[in-house]
Amino acid sequence: MIRFGPAGNDLLFYESGFKSSLEAPKWLREVMGLSAFEVQWGRGVRLSEITAKKMAKEAKKYDIEISAHAPYYINLANNDAFENNYRYISTSLQALKWLGGTRLVVHLASQGQLSREVALANISENLKKIMQRLEHDGFSQFLLCIETMGKYRQIGNLEEVAQLSKVHPNIIPCVDFGHLNCLAQGNLDIPSVMEYLEQEIGLDKLRKLHIHWSAIEFGEAGEKRHTILDDKKWAFSFEPLVQIIKDKNLSPVIICESSGIMAQDATKLMDTYYRKPVSKLDRK
Repeated sequence: MIRFGPAGNDLLFYESGFKSSLEAPKWLREVMGLSAFEVQWGRGVRLSEITAKKMAKEAKKYDIEISAHAPYYINLANNDAFENNYRYISTSLQALKWLGGTRLVVHLASQGQLSREVALANISENLKKIMQRLEHDGFSQFLLCIETMGKYRQIGNLEEVAQLSKVHPNIIPCVDFGHLNCLAQGNLDIPSVMEYLEQEIGLDKLRKLHIHWSAIEFGEAGEKRHTILDDKKWAFSFEPLVQIIKDKNLSPVIICESSGIMAQDATKLMDTYYRKPVSKLDRK
């Protein structure tokens, strides 16, 4: 089953009269017609067990699949930060467990002063150690979704993410097509991306891919800022990916990260997929 949703609440949520994040599942399903939601913990996990379990109950009631984004300050290239990195990931997974979700998105690292080769070797070894420890600590049911990045100095181009996804069966790519389009300077070839991934990670992992989609302004160094799907200068076609998803019978979770109107733009992606309006909004 393919699912669409936003990365957090957007402006329309509040404009529609909703206030509490506990109302997000109801709004997503009944107003927007969506079925996924990605919680943002980029600056740390700030969620009590009581609140998380209330949210999980609402998500189950409205059939919303919850994923989460781990803190941005994880740096798996830094061997000296292993314990901190593990704590950020395991704390995120514990909160995600309370929420009833199974997918955690992780940024790998910046290259910093390391060579690309050394950084990648460190990340690979640290991922192996983290996955072993997660299994030992009772987190074996979760998927770690390692994200493709949009700046050249960040670790996480398509090839790097594909290779690092082979470290463990529970590691899959989070393919951020907006980021990849930045690295390709607007010349992203989506069929080639998907063909490469299938060859490298196999069809089983491809079927459960985690996807981020948005239009992103870029420059010579890569990503600058997220914009919206109606921004004709930076947006690119979703239809090539739709065709591949249908042809290969994939079941990804697709999260929209448009600036300010994530849920509204998520419905546009879903409408493109189904070729008919599926939300209750009067979109012009």
